[in-house]
Amino acid sequence: MVHLIDQKINDRLPLVVNYLMQGGYFNMPSARTFDAGVFGFGYAYLPPYRLWGLGFQFFDHLEATGSYWIYHGIREGNFGHLGFGDDAERAANVKFILLRGKDGFPILPHFAVGWNDFLGSCRFRSFYAVATKEFLSWDLEATVGWGQGRIQGFFGGLAWSPLRHSKYFWKGLTLAAEYDANNYKRHSSEHPSGKTVNSRINLGVQLKAWDLFRLSASTIRGDDWAASLGINYNLGSTKGLFPKIYDPPIYRTPIDTEPLGHLRTEREFAQELAYALKEQGFDLYTLYLIPDAKGKDRIWMKIINVRYREEREVRSRVENVLASLAPSNISTVTMVVEADGLVVHEYRFRIEDLRKYGEGQLGEAEFQVIAPLKEASSQPSQYEGTLLFKRKKPRWLLTFRPWLRSFFGSSKGKFKYEVGFGFGPEGYLFDQIYYCLWGTYTASSSTQNLSDRDFLNPSRIINVRTDTIRYNQANSFHVDQAYVQKSWNMGQGWFSRLALGYFETAYAGVSLETLYFPVDFNWAIGFEVANLYKRTYYGVGFQDVRKLTDIGYQYFPYIGLQYFAELYYQYKPFSLDFKISAGQFLARDKGIRFEGGRTFESGLRVGLWYTLTNANDVVNNSRYYDKGFSITMPLDIFLNKTSRSRIGYAMSAWLRDCGARAATGKQLYPTLYWERYNGEPGIF
Repeated sequence: MVHLIDQKINDRLPLVVNYLMQGGYFNMPSARTFDAGVFGFGYAYLPPYRLWGLGFQFFDHLEATGSYWIYHGIREGNFGHLGFGDDAERAANVKFILLRGKDGFPILPHFAVGWNDFLGSCRFRSFYAVATKEFLSWDLEATVGWGQGRIQGFFGGLAWSPLRHSKYFWKGLTLAAEYDANNYKRHSSEHPSGKTVNSRINLGVQLKAWDLFRLSASTIRGDDWAASLGINYNLGSTKGLFPKIYDPPIYRTPIDTEPLGHLRTEREFAQELAYALKEQGFDLYTLYLIPDAKGKDRIWMKIINVRYREEREVRSRVENVLASLAPSNISTVTMVVEADGLVVHEYRFRIEDLRKYGEGQLGEAEFQVIAPLKEASSQPSQYEGTLLFKRKKPRWLLTFRPWLRSFFGSSKGKFKYEVGFGFGPEGYLFDQIYYCLWGTYTASSSTQNLSDRDFLNPSRIINVRTDTIRYNQANSFHVDQAYVQKSWNMGQGWFSRLALGYFETAYAGVSLETLYFPVDFNWAIGFEVANLYKRTYYGVGFQDVRKLTDIGYQYFPYIGLQYFAELYYQYKPFSLDFKISAGQFLARDKGIRFEGGRTFESGLRVGLWYTLTNANDVVNNSRYYDKGFSITMPLDIFLNKTSRSRIGYAMSAWLRDCGARAATGKQLYPTLYWERYNGEPGIF
């Protein structure tokens, strides 16, 4: 009966997606949408347009899509003669689903409001309110809505999925019809060839295959045919494309709790422990035996997690190792965790609790209450304990990975790219100072004709970022990073770091950062100041910066000073994190930057930022404020084993100089955040 009830609760019709990658039909939206974490990408042949779409579901109740409209056959007015080609429009769309069927009101329809093309030039801007009702017994859904803007007045749609109970791929076949309320004839930004409307009824079909691909075809305006191909995948809840068959099983045997003494020497115990931890994905670096006045000694140890990206996985594995191998004449085990040269936190276990845990008398939740995360204690001195094991950190470790950089809206083609690979060693000097030497090589690029100046909207402040393309055009090989960094855990939740060297392709200097972030806090405060120099386009020297003046471009001496007071906050029920940075940016403009993101169960993080500064940067007759989005995800989504490595991509709405800041090494908060992170799905 429970199974049948669950089936009824989760029963739903196949979701139909329109040409904008929204829950909808063909041109019109519906009130339905994807589950949180779904990423989508698609292309639509929508005469007279060609349409690229990108979508992401931040929450179950928030749908965001981006559209790139190409006016097929209409040359762009400003740069068409230079090779830009057809006119184009970038659009951002958002839909808020105020009520979904699974919210606990199954007899009520879904209800949503949305805005299409609400940013930028807004050629296709619309507001709409829409309701959708599913009739599961008839395999039918119906929609009615009202819009203002390009969508003018009432619209509606019907979708019928007669094969949805089939076991085969055609179960996702849906027949659909819609009443198209787009104001084609009178909309001023419409393509001249798209104003003909012979019918407002669009008829078509959509096929969702293998829960991954979507194919659609329909009539359009009673005048032509349209079609699309898209892909949707839930990156937020995925366990990975491949099973983690190369992860070691949880440690179970051999079990050796023999006390330290003649039958089990200290050296044998240290080797046994180091081997077991290594097999589980941890490197043991220091092991001390500390005498205790009560007759039983204590153990203090430091490890580095080299494999797992969730703290609870680290904890579970080390608990099983210690429960199986800790000597019986030990009272407590203190295990300190280090990451990126920074001591992060520690676990402190009593031997009797480890024994109960190993025997199954103590559960994981209870053990976390008894032995929570603590601030890391200092390493014992040679007078406080006996050193049983010592390993030096690696002097160098060679890293290799591919990279991608992209540009949109250039005067020599709509999309420019650079692909290549990066490589270089990293490691520790004197076992304390982290260093990174990183070079990149451009294997293929289409940016050679890309200008480093915006002819329509030239930047009137010092050019700290708008000349970025010059670095890539100057040479195929770059020394991107060559810096050293020392980090400290000062106790009581205080951390600091000092970094010096070449931090990125364009900037070098010295940086100092301090952070307050105790282990049991969901907020942190930090302060950072950096003195920076702008690197030359070739080699490793330094140069002046340029600025557009009334007599043309002039070059001025430049020493950058960026400084920020930063506030971090995590709202764990929704898996949200926020950051506010107030201070001075690279172009000496002062202001505040707001950042927010959501981290999903899979480890995927999607974020947005918006910056307000006093820089008077004008784009298309309006003052511009830097904004954009970022995506980072665990590399192990694509691997058959767990990995701590992450890959990312970020893009600004416009490459400008206002609100720009330089990299300054490995920042403290990300190191601590990801070392303490546990994948917890949001509930909204």
